[in-house]
Amino acid sequence: MSTLPHILRRTRRSLLENAYLNSVAAAIIGAALLMMGVYLTVQVNLNALVSTWNSDVHVSAYFAPEVPESRRFLLRDELAKDPQVAQVRYVSEAEAAAWLSSQVEEVAPVLAELGPGVLPASLEVTLRSAEMSEAELNTWAAGIQSAELPEVDYGQEWIDRFNSFLSMLKALGAGLGVLILVAALFVVTNTIYLIVYNRRDELEIQKLVGATHGYIVAPFLFEGVVQGLVGAAGAMGGLWALHQILFTRLAAQFQMGAGAELLFLPPEMLATLALVGVLLGVGAALVAVQRFWAQAA
Repeated sequence: MSTLPHILRRTRRSLLENAYLNSVAAAIIGAALLMMGVYLTVQVNLNALVSTWNSDVHVSAYFAPEVPESRRFLLRDELAKDPQVAQVRYVSEAEAAAWLSSQVEEVAPVLAELGPGVLPASLEVTLRSAEMSEAELNTWAAGIQSAELPEVDYGQEWIDRFNSFLSMLKALGAGLGVLILVAALFVVTNTIYLIVYNRRDELEIQKLVGATHGYIVAPFLFEGVVQGLVGAAGAMGGLWALHQILFTRLAAQFQMGAGAELLFLPPEMLATLALVGVLLGVGAALVAVQRFWAQAA
């Protein structure tokens, strides 16, 4: 029972005596976790954005120019009776031009020069079924298409392509994450090896007097835990600062209200980052100590 307090005292003494090297190891772990955290934050926000797009099935049906306004309202009312339709809104040519001008200021003079009616009137339809497949959506859109509504646009193909891009991005991110962790493990291992080497006389004496391998290694493992936790805390602080300073400014600058606000990492991902940091520190300590004993033998 008295072994653990002694190991903790040795750990504390080593942390203080080798404060610079321990700080370097923690900083390297923190940098690796920060890069992983930035990638995960981007993934979380992209997934939330796509989820919002998928849950809001929106269809735009454009009128032919010759369709009179009375007939447009009649078609709107008929479409509103469809059980698949949650909401349908008529957008006139003037409203479409006003909306486009408010979104892109440079286009207003062009629209004024081209004159009224350059943009078609449309019915903006929101469907009830958020889980409608692409085939079902194609069938439904084809069903409302006619000579009066010659063009129907719902952007599902673009969303599917974006989902494919996200899948590729996840695979690429996983590969880069592994490379970052391997590089961090290599550098941290060499840093901890210097700590072990600085205490070589003490370790050799402990071995000579019969100390077990676990008793000798344990303080370095505790140091690895401390390094991992400190690095994880620094990475989380850096992520929060980036979120507050950079991401929030980007959201305000570009008015990113496309359905989901910019999110910070959820608690379970933060816990995973902390666990990865601890495993990185402990793993580097194990490798460094084994490397030292192999060279000393």
